[in-house]
Amino acid sequence: MGFSKRQHLLDNIEALRIAFTLEKEQRNATVGERLSMKQYSGFGGLKFVLNPIANEIDINHWRKTEHDLFPITLELHKTAQRKVRRR
Repeated sequence: MGFSKRQHLLDNIEALRIAFTLEKEQRNATVGERLSMKQYSGFGGLKFVLNPIANEIDINHWRKTEHDLFPITLELHKTAQRKVRRR
């Protein structure tokens, strides 16, 4: 099985959501949550997450081969922004 940018990104988003939830609820992770969090592997292979994403028109600055990742990357940014706003 090869490297899937899409799956890598989805796994990382899920791990971040779980971590934020655990922090908010001040509790330990369940076995299932721990397994999901183990899928987190950083964003080193996902350089596109640094591309502009403020507006839908920003997709024009992305590689065409990564256009399908734009909505998921937007989800990542929204997840991170919600965390920042809570503080």
